[in-house]
Amino acid sequence: MPKKLPNGAMPTLMPPGEEKRISQLLNYEILDTEKNPALDRLTEMAAILFDAPIALLALVDTNRVWFKSAYGLSTQEAPREQSFCSHAILKPEEVMVVPDTLRDPRFATNPFVTGEPFIRFYAGAPLVTVDNLAIGSLCVIDTKPQKPSDSRIYKLRKLSEIAMDLISCHCATLKVTRLLDLEKEVYNQLLRSSVELATTAQTFDETLTCLMAHLDGNLGWLSGRIRNMQNGGTTGIYYNDKLPADPELALLWQHIDSKAHHTVSDQASMEFVSSSPLRPEYGHLMVPVRLQNTLVAMIELIYPDNRKIDPRIQEVFNIMAANLAAIAERELVTVELQHQATHDSLTGAANRPVIIKSLDRAIQETDPLAPDSAVLFFDIDGFKEVNDNFGHDTGDRLLQEITSRLQSICRSHDLLGRLSGDEFVLLARGIDTEAGLAPLLDRIRRTLSHSFMLGDLEIKITSSIGCAVISTPEITANELLRRAEEAMYLVKNGEFKGFCIADAEMVRRLQISRTLDYKVKEAFMSERFFLVFQPVINLQNGALRGVEVLLRLLEKDGTVLHAGNFMKSIERTRFLAQVDERVFAESLRIFSSGLPKSLLAKEGFRFSINISPAILSSTGYAESCLRQLGNTGISPLSISLEILENHILQSNETVMHNLAMLREQGIQIALDDFGTGYSNLEQLSKIPIDLIKIDKAFLSGIVVSDQRQNAVLNTIINIGRNLGFDILSEGIEKKIEADYLRDHGCHYGQGYYLGKPMPMDELLAFAAKLPLSQNKSTKEPQ
Repeated sequence: MPKKLPNGAMPTLMPPGEEKRISQLLNYEILDTEKNPALDRLTEMAAILFDAPIALLALVDTNRVWFKSAYGLSTQEAPREQSFCSHAILKPEEVMVVPDTLRDPRFATNPFVTGEPFIRFYAGAPLVTVDNLAIGSLCVIDTKPQKPSDSRIYKLRKLSEIAMDLISCHCATLKVTRLLDLEKEVYNQLLRSSVELATTAQTFDETLTCLMAHLDGNLGWLSGRIRNMQNGGTTGIYYNDKLPADPELALLWQHIDSKAHHTVSDQASMEFVSSSPLRPEYGHLMVPVRLQNTLVAMIELIYPDNRKIDPRIQEVFNIMAANLAAIAERELVTVELQHQATHDSLTGAANRPVIIKSLDRAIQETDPLAPDSAVLFFDIDGFKEVNDNFGHDTGDRLLQEITSRLQSICRSHDLLGRLSGDEFVLLARGIDTEAGLAPLLDRIRRTLSHSFMLGDLEIKITSSIGCAVISTPEITANELLRRAEEAMYLVKNGEFKGFCIADAEMVRRLQISRTLDYKVKEAFMSERFFLVFQPVINLQNGALRGVEVLLRLLEKDGTVLHAGNFMKSIERTRFLAQVDERVFAESLRIFSSGLPKSLLAKEGFRFSINISPAILSSTGYAESCLRQLGNTGISPLSISLEILENHILQSNETVMHNLAMLREQGIQIALDDFGTGYSNLEQLSKIPIDLIKIDKAFLSGIVVSDQRQNAVLNTIINIGRNLGFDILSEGIEKKIEADYLRDHGCHYGQGYYLGKPMPMDELLAFAAKLPLSQNKSTKEPQ
């Protein structure tokens, strides 16, 4: 690798054919020229495409890099030896991407990396001539690292090709203009008009109208128009005010339009037309504007029959047609790129940046005394099951159909966006937030509840919808989305039916939960979670049957939070799977060493760990779990995994596969909080479980002798025993509860009366005081 220069830059690297490359660059006559609006729009589009603050159209000269267009940067040029673009031109066929400059030895000490503009990411698509020489690059720069997708890199390359086309058009125009200056000033003006339009016109349709309106009358034409073949419109019919009016021309245009379709060549062509056999013939000049093989416009001019049209006029109009084609291509590509940069590629709904920008605008425009905007947050219930059961292609088609239905409800000033997966957002503007929101939410819910027909497949879904009114300019877009999302979760969790509109109390609860979320994140990163162990007692003989591993959080002030206070926050912050992994690994570490290992020697002793569906849904989880047990020397017969009832009854094939494999090796599978979920006895008899844990809510009738409540409890115990499960009741806080459960056939108990959650040293002392009776399970592992 070449040695760096004292200023931290690399020595100037010369590509092959440098002399010829510089010659071609100079031949384009574009260095040190005025700004070009079309190229400026290209660099802006490149910045938007990469969500980057800087984009440049850089031309690499002998000793400098000069910026023909600079978006987000005021500098006009830079030394070549310090420029990233001098590296990008070394391989004309490739887009040079530097994901992180600090990790690239070529650029880590570059002054533009260590100083302004503090480049951390660079992507440069070479500007390549027909001789495959790179005269510069279209590049995007960010102050933070990026890993762009192949799609974005491809689009940057296409933008660089359009830029090169415009530069080539600029060069050709200069040369032809000089030639025409030597011929006739009228030709010069004609070409200049097309060139100016090629660089300044906002739309293709505007270009056609402007060109026709400024067509020089000295060309001798009588009447003219330009048809836009893309939308079927025309510029209207223009008449040359420098020549006497001819009443036949209007009839002539009607005659032309009534004739059969003309054969259109690739170049300007002339044919003779007449509105009547008694009238002289007129010359009808047709100039096709083609984009690749597609006819996008037709220039039509009528000349008097006694005029012999100079062939050079046709040549000039052909050049005009080429310029117009460049404008048409630029517009088509720009529109496509703008759509891709602002819309979700699958559904066509607005993407997150557009949603945030629109929310910011709505927030700024809100009137706190008369709010008239709201944001709706949708989540499709059961969408994961559609993907699991029918495949992702079906899921994608369903999302497209959902989008179509939601768009049918939107008014012209509303905005529908897709955040990710099956989460959608609707920004409703100009709505009566007092009387109009609830009917809108209900209409959306009912619209989505109708069946979706995907070919022969009929799919029914439901939705959970949260809503937040934009009532103050003091809120941020992200905070507004969080409020709507929180309201949506209240629907999803069953607290509201169908939809929920966030009110002041909900906002207060959201602020409290956000504070807790921050504490949980900080505690997770600082590793301030720790484990305690609650005894599980054999109710028949009082022996220690096992322990449940429970999680606690130590706050900075020394306060200990129980899992019930922060588990929902762990789920919201998406740390649940990682927490499960840490708890499992730490439990194995504790029970595989020292005195805790002696507990595993007791026959039937198991330590129990709670597992979330998220981690059980991971392919290969069972193999990983068994491998970790093997590494620590702990037998699968010493462990029990607990999963909530409503989770296991709705789980997918991967969860069932993992549970079945773990159970086959001797790991006990326990169903937690039995009776509080959505029990289906037929399904319950088929799923791979060994033990059910009765929720403490069913013990409430024991002390007060509530016969109906106790009958429910007894029924649950009998169902479990008849299905061959071990029965464990949690939440036992009184002797009368333990005695009742024992007398009615419950095998095991857990609760503060039998033993509180405690550190391992206390657990060992506690275990030493218990009877040494056998703890054998009522059923063998399967």
